[in-house]
Amino acid sequence: MRSDFKRQPAGISADDLVAFANSEGGGSILAGVDEAVVGKAQIGHVCGCDVSDGTVLQILNKAVSCIPPVSIDIYIENLDDKPILRVEVPPSPTKPHCTPKGVYCCRDGARNRPLHPSELLRLFLDSEASAFAARFEVAAERITAELNNLETSLDNSIKSMSDQLGWADYQLDDTESTLRTIQGYVAKLTAETGSINSRLRELFLQDERNDPVREKARLQYVDRCINEIREDGNLFSHVIAGGKLTVSGKQPEDSEITDDDARQLLEVATMHVHDTERDKNYLIVVKSPKECSDTEIDQFAAKVAESGEVADGVRERVKRAFRLGSIVYEGVVVGTAALKNPTANYRAKVFKRAGSQLNPAAYPYELGWIFLDLPHREKGQMTRLTKDLLSAISGDALFATTRTSNEVMRGILDQLEFIDDGLEYLSEQNPSETLKLFIRPAPQDQTTERAV
Repeated sequence: MRSDFKRQPAGISADDLVAFANSEGGGSILAGVDEAVVGKAQIGHVCGCDVSDGTVLQILNKAVSCIPPVSIDIYIENLDDKPILRVEVPPSPTKPHCTPKGVYCCRDGARNRPLHPSELLRLFLDSEASAFAARFEVAAERITAELNNLETSLDNSIKSMSDQLGWADYQLDDTESTLRTIQGYVAKLTAETGSINSRLRELFLQDERNDPVREKARLQYVDRCINEIREDGNLFSHVIAGGKLTVSGKQPEDSEITDDDARQLLEVATMHVHDTERDKNYLIVVKSPKECSDTEIDQFAAKVAESGEVADGVRERVKRAFRLGSIVYEGVVVGTAALKNPTANYRAKVFKRAGSQLNPAAYPYELGWIFLDLPHREKGQMTRLTKDLLSAISGDALFATTRTSNEVMRGILDQLEFIDDGLEYLSEQNPSETLKLFIRPAPQDQTTERAV
């Protein structure tokens, strides 16, 4: 999908700009257009937005903050009715780009996804090719004189060899001597040719730049390892089961690859095959409760109850949520997360108990019911789920609460750019536990809104 809808311009993030710039076809972002579902199709509903110079400047600042800056064009459309902003992000000639936090991503359908190391390597290789050519041209000038001298030396050697061979025609009785002479000249030519290769390698290594020929060989080595693993049933089963592989030996064409390279690149290929196949068994599902069947509601509620955070009335609370997210592994729900629609009284109570000075009304959504079965943790699936959930409220502020002792939850919130607010407070359900409030302001909020 080469277009994206944002309800407000503030919903356009550096991740969005980087993802489109790193993609082959670029894309468009329409701010002031809300997503709607008609049947099974997603369409855009024009709701209009602020198109002032200040808003445009905020988007430009986000593009400039990317590394390197992303080139964009911003147009104001539909000015006579409900104005919207159209942000065109062409495919970048200077890719790969990353966000100010160092995140490399690209567009994949309707979402942003991180770049795989092999994809990132290809982008770096493409972008460095022209720069390397220019640098090599400058460096080549420095050895032109040496090459000219070498050419003269080779010409003299060849002429001398020709003279010696001509002389050998008259010395047929001394065949063994003639052959030794020829071998000596061939050895000399081989040595002089090798010196050219050495000089060129020194040029590649100057100012710590990688040799693009070597980088290409590394990429080809990884691709070949991946293909060999997939084509060999025993190797494939061993890798999928989490097994490791060792290098048995390099092929003659792998002269650019060192033994350390071979071990490292085989590990990269093994991890790629394992993670790719593992992720095929997982399904990320994000729906509103109204779109869920009774069975799906029951499964979600059962998993939430299993987490131990909610006891009474969990099913009814689940049905009142804004969005429900599930991680499904081979047809079984193994993880949950949700965007809740907390009442104004509940929000006011939470912020007051935490001693927060923020205005609860500015945080309409709560992220909660985050739980994942132990065997499925540390595989990146909860990160996928929470990012899909948060994309449903791009540009809106939200909050979350967690037990102080829950280090896993605190780590997830930190990864999602939540910040803690207020003080720890006692849990009403379990007085032996303390809770902590975390908030994630809307992207456009440069300063936190305070309660009046």
